[in-house]
Amino acid sequence: MTTAPLKIISDGMAELGLEYGFGEYAGNPVVYPYWVGEYTETEPFTEDGLQEVTFLLTGFSRGSWLALEQEKERIENYFSRVSGKTVITDNGSGVAIFYANSMIVPTGDAELKRIQINLNIQEWKVTV
Repeated sequence: MTTAPLKIISDGMAELGLEYGFGEYAGNPVVYPYWVGEYTETEPFTEDGLQEVTFLLTGFSRGSWLALEQEKERIENYFSRVSGKTVITDNGSGVAIFYANSMIVPTGDAELKRIQINLNIQEWKVTV
C-alpha cells in the first residue's frame, strides 16, 4: 500500500472533525472519543496492480457509548458501502475506500469503551 490511502483517511477524519492518530493517538491532553488507525495488507493475487488492505479504525471513549456510536455513524456515512471514497492520485493510481463493518471490543475496564471499524481499501498501482 502506498501512503495515498493513509492521507485520504487522515484527511477524512480531519474533515469530520474527529480526534485521530495513525499508529497511536498523540493528543495531549487526551480528548475522548479518539480514533487510532492501523492496517493489514494481503498478498496481491491479480496482475492488474490491485492490492487490497483492511484498515482498522479503533475508537476509544470513557463513560457513555453514545458519543462513540455517533462518531462511528459519521465514519460509516463518510466511507459509505455504496459510494465510498474513490480518488485518482497524482501518479495516476486509483484508490477506493469503503466501510465494511464494526464491532464492540471489550476492554476489561467498565469506563473505557472501544469500537473497531474495518474499512476495505483497494488500490490499483500504476507502474511506469
